Amino acid sequence: MNESNTPEMNGSQPIRSLQYMLNALAIHNSVLTRLAVDGIFGERTLEAVMVFQREYQLPVNGVVNLNTWDTIREAYFKVELLYGSPPPLNVLPSGTYTAAEGAESEPMLIVQAMFVSLTKVMSNFSPCQMNSCNDGETHTNIREVQRIAGLPITGTLDRATWAYMVQLYQALVTRS
Repeated sequence: MNESNTPEMNGSQPIRSLQYMLNALAIHNSVLTRLAVDGIFGERTLEAVMVFQREYQLPVNGVVNLNTWDTIREAYFKVELLYGSPPPLNVLPSGTYTAAEGAESEPMLIVQAMFVSLTKVMSNFSPCQMNSCNDGETHTNIREVQRIAGLPITGTLDRATWAYMVQLYQALVTRS
């Protein structure tokens, strides 16, 4: 970030990034100033920087030097870890992973845990044993996911079945 707030920086991506991070921090700290992310280092942005500097015991001068920038980034990343959306979880091994009936694999434990939660909100599914194996009720539940999704009903866990399961889980379990 530039040592001074010069007009040639206005409209730049670094100022937008600064405003975005400060605004995200202000959502979770009412002392900080909310901003429009417009890329212009105007009075509101200057005020937001100075309030941030005061709150984080930095020299209050409105200048976004390397120390201020790093402190803002660090605070932003902490807030994102606590309140931001979690990154997607890639559970299936890369490539063309499948788990046919009777197959044992670690990803099946996560599938089975998802079914445990889904049984609480959907009558289509039955509780299944947590055994890492695509058998019994796990196999039946996978077939039901495929039926609901309009996929070929094979009972084999594949990427398309997994993708639909994740959508069901997010829609019915994590958002309810």
